[in-house]
Amino acid sequence: MSDDVVQLLRQVRLLHPWMGPACLGAVMAVAALVWVTRTRHLPWRRQLAAPLSGAGIGAACWVAVDCLWRPFADGVGATVWLWVGLTATVVVQVLLGGDADADRARVHAHRRRLVRAAGSGGSITATVAAACLAVNALFAAYPSAAAVLGLGVQTTPLESLAAAASLPRHPERGPGVLEETWRAPADMPEEGAVVTAAIPAGDQSGTNGFQPRDAYIYLPPAYLTAQRPALPVLVLLTGQPGSPADWFELGGLKDSLDAYAAAHAGLAPVVVVADMLGSPYRNPLCADTVRGGRVATYLEQDVPAWIRSHLQVDDDAAHWAIGGLSNGGTCALQAVSRSPQVYPTFLAMSAEEHPTLGSEQRTIEVGFGGDRAAYAANDPLSLLAAAPAGRYADVAGVLSVGTGDDRYAQVVPTVADAAMRAGMTVTEREYPGGHTWAVWSVALRDQLDWLGQRLGITG
Repeated sequence: MSDDVVQLLRQVRLLHPWMGPACLGAVMAVAALVWVTRTRHLPWRRQLAAPLSGAGIGAACWVAVDCLWRPFADGVGATVWLWVGLTATVVVQVLLGGDADADRARVHAHRRRLVRAAGSGGSITATVAAACLAVNALFAAYPSAAAVLGLGVQTTPLESLAAAASLPRHPERGPGVLEETWRAPADMPEEGAVVTAAIPAGDQSGTNGFQPRDAYIYLPPAYLTAQRPALPVLVLLTGQPGSPADWFELGGLKDSLDAYAAAHAGLAPVVVVADMLGSPYRNPLCADTVRGGRVATYLEQDVPAWIRSHLQVDDDAAHWAIGGLSNGGTCALQAVSRSPQVYPTFLAMSAEEHPTLGSEQRTIEVGFGGDRAAYAANDPLSLLAAAPAGRYADVAGVLSVGTGDDRYAQVVPTVADAAMRAGMTVTEREYPGGHTWAVWSVALRDQLDWLGQRLGITG
């Protein structure tokens, strides 16, 4: 696809305050049009079939996904199923519509049949498109048409980016903060680069296995120079459902990091967005389990080892952090609680207080094979409460949430209290919004200054 087309798609913005109401209005208009032109002459019992079928389909999908399959701990949400039901209502209305006598009279009218088919297809397409746009706006997900098509951010395989190639000498960190000792060369690029790389998981024997998807990596402008400094590292995680690309396509990570780097002579953390799920529909609970594979080992051993062997960064764990949102925020808390020597700094956005598959009982039985001790060994609150004095003395982090996120807003004070009792230094922050990317993208941008100070970029 040409650059001009991609740029045009990036200009088609999908997130507006009026998007949800506008989509609802559009669907109601389509439903009214179909009623006037297709179904108003039908017997009332046949007319009722459409809304009843829509309600039944929405309810059936809710039962099948949120009650039986349960791929997501918190469920998909009632609003989504309402949109499913509304869309199904219009589709059934289109399929049921028409006057039988008139249909027989027009059976040989080819042009009229084409017009009728086009009208049916247009009504269904408009309704499905409006529902998708409304649900997208609800979660503040894809910001543009380009993001929907995976074209929001340009990526390059790590091994194909010449500027990221290893230098003969590994960069070394001098005394003081980086901003005071670093001098940007004249040929330093204005923006960072986004690369992809496979970070393989280690031995999975004795488990069902964990196969991570490719990581997405942000390399700051300073990294792309021949005078590469020893930059700190941020390992970042998404929620579930999600993929490593989401932080770039939905969270505007590159723009946020580029802006930070521009204000600090090209310096910023190297950000590795690693996969902790293997699939949008799996929740391995950020733990080493038979069911989900060795995900904890992957994040706390395999990923750091790969970063140190494939990227020229600061080797000192004091300048490493881990962060995440929602399920990924919980995972960040788990990683810090289990391995504070690996990640002594964290950013937990809209995190849960426990790893969960919906309830504690189900999580223990399904996720940990009935082993309550294994659950406790991966539960941040349990680990914090049982920690010996001084274990978390060097750990600091930010707990953040949206002001309208009623479910997760209750978690922050609980986790903050437990973390501070265990010896961590914790900052709490709130942002306008709910449990959406509109909060998480702003949260990351806002927390970069704190993170830069913590990781030694600035004083």
